[in-house]
Amino acid sequence: METIDLQEIKHITTKNVLFLSLRNIGIQAVSVLGYFILTILLGTGEVGLFAIVSESVGILGYFSDIGLAAALIQKKDKITKAELQTTFVIQQILVFLCLIAIAIIFSKISVSKNYGPKEIWIFVSLCFSFFAASLKTIPSVLLERKLDFKVISTIDIVENVSFYLIAVIFAFLGFGVYAYAIATFIRSLLGLIIIYAKSPWPFGFSFSKSAVKSLFKYGIPYQLNSFISVAKDRLSNLMVAGILGREGFGILSWAQKGPRIPLSFMDAIMRITFPTFSRMQDHPEILKKSLEKSLFFIALFVFPAVTGIAMISPNIISIIPKYTKWAPAIIPLYFYAINVAIASITSPLTNAFNATGKILLTTKFMIMWTTLTWILFPVLTIKYGIIGTSVATVLVGSSSVVVWIVAHRLFNINVVKTVLKPFIGSLLMIFLLLFIQSLPLSSLMIFITKIISGILIYGVYMLIFSRPEIIWFWQQLLCLKNRK
Repeated sequence: METIDLQEIKHITTKNVLFLSLRNIGIQAVSVLGYFILTILLGTGEVGLFAIVSESVGILGYFSDIGLAAALIQKKDKITKAELQTTFVIQQILVFLCLIAIAIIFSKISVSKNYGPKEIWIFVSLCFSFFAASLKTIPSVLLERKLDFKVISTIDIVENVSFYLIAVIFAFLGFGVYAYAIATFIRSLLGLIIIYAKSPWPFGFSFSKSAVKSLFKYGIPYQLNSFISVAKDRLSNLMVAGILGREGFGILSWAQKGPRIPLSFMDAIMRITFPTFSRMQDHPEILKKSLEKSLFFIALFVFPAVTGIAMISPNIISIIPKYTKWAPAIIPLYFYAINVAIASITSPLTNAFNATGKILLTTKFMIMWTTLTWILFPVLTIKYGIIGTSVATVLVGSSSVVVWIVAHRLFNINVVKTVLKPFIGSLLMIFLLLFIQSLPLSSLMIFITKIISGILIYGVYMLIFSRPEIIWFWQQLLCLKNRK
């Protein structure tokens, strides 16, 4: 077994979480600005078209791995060359089969729906992106095993910045929805080149039965969860798109975009804590403390962020005349904000279950959520449209309280107590911002006042009631600055 220095792992984890979180702020700034400009330049139907095709091709990713990458990351022992090459061979076979299957399905759909060049080029670009992502799997695994997220961060930065920069430029030049396809091609190619330059591996083709047997023991249950996730998220989204059409699905996509922005902070923690928790699985007390700290700091940033986004979105639409087309998305946005807050706490818990080998437990939760999704989504969407879809999202997310109860039993962690202070601080923000909304001021002044007041009241509240945690966080920032 690889030697484990818990103190070193804790230091590396803290440094990487802070680094990735700060890095994600920059990426999200670019992404939000890019998406904002695109949603001005493009119509709701064009945004909806890209979202629908993205969901369709995104399904392929769940069938191209069968959990082997996660098994390599979670593996306690040192991974071998045979395991890397065997994983690569199996994955590429699956990728090839997936591309053939989706090409056949898309060709039939394109004939029945009279798809033109726009749909075809978006489809081709996303298929290329899917193939490029599969080639990045092994280098990414090696980087995550070493908890070296700086290279991964560099790639994420290049991919996100290049995508939105190119998409906005070509949309501004009048290419319309083709801008998405061009940007997708370039983003995928740049990311592939950089990761192989920064994380080379003994590239080759081999097949080891012993390696397959070892990795499948964890990988198959893990991938079963991914397949269930396909049914819960991707396929249900396509079902909703079929009911609402491009325009309606485009509005839902816009409503989801804002609340999901703060999840980049959670994603940074999730990406790092999976390999970290895997290394700590034989040290339950340290794992408990790390999990509590992760939950608190996720809530500390995600709760006020989704609250603020929800409260200022109506003002953004009223300030920008061309943005009035997105007004129907405001009420769904409120429900998605609630769901994001719930998911931000639940996802780290299921991540901890997976990292500590309790993969079958996560499977049971996934089955529960999927069942609820396929019962509530079609019924409420057909009856109430986009509002019904967003309400169904919150109802499904609310069932996560079961996960919190199980986490308390397994890790001795009180989820509600851990996130209570950020929750109360966010409620104070809501009351204050609702009062400001009622003031006789212009939309621009209300927008500015809301941002300043929201930051101040939440910041003051947390400094008073969570001072030790804030001081610890500040000390980590100073350590990160001072360390080479």
